[in-house]
Amino acid sequence: MYVGRIVAIGRSEERSFAAYRVSSRSFPNRRAEVRGQSIMVSPIDSADLARNPYIAYNCIRIGEATAVVANGTQADMIMERIEDGGKPLDALAISLVAYGYERDELDTPRIAGVVRGKMGWLGIARKEEYRIRQFDLRDGAAYMVATYEKTGFEAMALGGPSAEEIARRAYDLPLERPVCAAAALETSGEQDTDFDLAVYNPE
Repeated sequence: MYVGRIVAIGRSEERSFAAYRVSSRSFPNRRAEVRGQSIMVSPIDSADLARNPYIAYNCIRIGEATAVVANGTQADMIMERIEDGGKPLDALAISLVAYGYERDELDTPRIAGVVRGKMGWLGIARKEEYRIRQFDLRDGAAYMVATYEKTGFEAMALGGPSAEEIARRAYDLPLERPVCAAAALETSGEQDTDFDLAVYNPE
């Protein structure tokens, strides 16, 4: 099954995480790269941006005790609104409505997630609807939304002891056309929570 891009949130070994996987038929030559407190997905050949401006973006952004994950530049707007004092649910809703679906040939939905403490949120902006949902994150549980086919918010099997392992397992999900993956995992369950960041790019 081809589901396109995947956003996942969950909790593993008492630490919350956000994960992202690029699956692509049209632009498979992309990589994920950690850049400070964010992870960027970009094409190996920058000339591909002339064909599709949506294929380069921060897929994960880290703020104070918060991780945002998304399949486009809405990740930046969501984090900015949270840093300005907005609630994650409101930041997701406002940002997805503001951007809407991608105006490409497939009307690709925008998807996004947020984790903070033991709470998580997922959202999707499709051409015909917007949906946001809040989750109580239990240890060993994860939830996902994808751009195609799996556009509902559903439980999934994902987790691991490190951000590196979660990114690798996201890449290895039994879904078609994997390109690269990324993950952010809490470094502790304490009040001053930070996140470890990792990517997986196949050789």
